[in-house]
Amino acid sequence: MRIHILQFDERVGLGTFSGWITALGGEITTWRCDQDQWPEKETHEPVILLGGYMGVADRERLPYLQKSVDWLVTQVARKRPLLAICLGSQLLAHALGGKVYSRQRQEKGIIKIGVTAAGQHDPLFCNIPNPLVSFAWHSDSFDLPPGAWHLAETEICSGQTFRYHNAWGVQFHPEVDEQVVADWCRRTDMGTEPLEEFCRQQQIYFSHSRKLLENFLSFAAVADQR
Repeated sequence: MRIHILQFDERVGLGTFSGWITALGGEITTWRCDQDQWPEKETHEPVILLGGYMGVADRERLPYLQKSVDWLVTQVARKRPLLAICLGSQLLAHALGGKVYSRQRQEKGIIKIGVTAAGQHDPLFCNIPNPLVSFAWHSDSFDLPPGAWHLAETEICSGQTFRYHNAWGVQFHPEVDEQVVADWCRRTDMGTEPLEEFCRQQQIYFSHSRKLLENFLSFAAVADQR
């Protein structure tokens, strides 16, 4: 199965997902939205949208973000399997009518995420412990779009995960590794504490993150056969 990756920022890549997707038999095609590259609209092959240092509020300054929103509107309507991470989730929320906030509900570092009652019955969180352990690195946040199912939350940021038909938005980062976390800490002068905590909990983080990816790809494989 081919998996399309939408990358908005060269500094925010696929991380651990790259090796895991390959190990699971997937074929990766990366599209650089900041270079005006987009996946074909006609297939139902799954798409993973990555994060970025920019935000939804930068759409006028960075027109490719608005193009991403427009692309999302068409693909959600086609019920294409989508997994939107951090900035990707904010763009997805905006595309579906949710409100996105700049510099509100910020989180950085390892977090414990509570899965809601709806999330406990959702395929994305199948066989993942509650709470799940993940990694956050966001300054912006969103309210759930109208009609979306609320799947996961933290005390600081209630909008951690939502689902709308075959599209999921996850505010946290299930794809990072030690090198990525170290780079982000360096770029933002966060010191070493987020990296040290990540290293202490990386095994459980990797376990939960890989299972989440497997669940999404399993759903996408079944959806592609319908």
